Amino acid sequence: MSGLARWYAQSGWTVTGCDLSPGPVVRMLREEGIPVAMGHSPEHLEGVDRLVHSAAVPPDCPELLAASRVGIPALRRSEALAELTEGAPLAAVAGAHGKTTTASMAGWALSACGMDPTVLVGGQVPAWGGNYRPGSGPVVVEADEYDRAFLRLRPTWALVTGFAAEHLECYGSVERLEAAFEFFLELTPPNGSVIVPRRLRGMARWAERLGRRVVTTGPEGEVFAESLGADGWGERYSLSGVRGRLPQPGLHNLENVASAAALCREMGADVAQVVRALEDYPGVSRRLERIGELHGAVAVSDYAHHPDEISAALAALRRVSHGGLGVVFQPHLYSRTRLLHREMGAALAAADWAVVLPVYPAREAPIAGVTSQLVHTACVRAGGTSIRCGMSELGDCLAGLEAGTVVFMGAGTVDRTARRLAEEGA
Repeated sequence: MSGLARWYAQSGWTVTGCDLSPGPVVRMLREEGIPVAMGHSPEHLEGVDRLVHSAAVPPDCPELLAASRVGIPALRRSEALAELTEGAPLAAVAGAHGKTTTASMAGWALSACGMDPTVLVGGQVPAWGGNYRPGSGPVVVEADEYDRAFLRLRPTWALVTGFAAEHLECYGSVERLEAAFEFFLELTPPNGSVIVPRRLRGMARWAERLGRRVVTTGPEGEVFAESLGADGWGERYSLSGVRGRLPQPGLHNLENVASAAALCREMGADVAQVVRALEDYPGVSRRLERIGELHGAVAVSDYAHHPDEISAALAALRRVSHGGLGVVFQPHLYSRTRLLHREMGAALAAADWAVVLPVYPAREAPIAGVTSQLVHTACVRAGGTSIRCGMSELGDCLAGLEAGTVVFMGAGTVDRTARRLAEEGA
């Protein structure tokens, strides 16, 4: 939502907003001249021509109810994004994992290649001062499958980074979710391109029958970033005969490199220039981000909340860390915890120890019987060492645990606590 606010403001609109709690993003918007009020009130609609809201806002939100009464158009975030990108040469990056990193990599590389892209992603890119980069060239956006949002876009280039059973509360089944991804690829025009991992080649079969160009990534694909080994806090690799170094760790990030390079190539960039540009790629906040030290250990913040992401992040840290590896995990959503707690626990068991925090509910009401105990039990049954802990007791809990690296994982509030603890050194 902050990126959309900045995009509207850059396009000449007068923008205001509201949020339930203050934070760094709110401060950033205010510093840029975008007023943000705390809480919800119909008074926020005074002088407003349209209301844009996230899918997480409930239907009984005071602003939504008031807008309906007085006839002010209310657009979901996805509808606003579709409107802002209408008619533009658009690259849309979808997938269960790696969307933010891949889209920001592509935006970073295209900028270095002189193409001046407009970029909107779901995470904060410190080098851009947020999650939005204004530009005069093609547009690169992160396309989220939640709430079927990505189906409102009309991309010239459509990319899927990967597929997993996510957001089934929206789709009802894995089959319907997969069908949505297939339709997303079909939305490209006759001269468009679709990019998918080689293992998901079948997802593009209908797009290919419609005459869309299909590019595959990964092992046995057309574009593959072959690992040449870890190098400090990063990875060396070879792609299309060009050697490079990515200043972020993890084989999963090399998959993101291949996807970004394939997309940039389809958009007209030179692959060798892309590889060189990514040597200076600054990364995204909360993606294996080093935030300080904690009891002598390197403190890392990561957005991982799905079992696949947990496994990939821990494997990446094993490649570059020294000493033991501990993880503090905050499960995200009751529905996801109910569905995937066994897989979450098994993934956490790869660490030397895991501290499991209470479930972060986000937009959901509690579900009877679904607590972090499910994840804790699954971790222990998988052979791991797990401790349940409340957020307020986390500092004391960690004081008795040893590790060379401690990673704080989750899509909720765990990052705020992690940064506070790292700042205090406690």
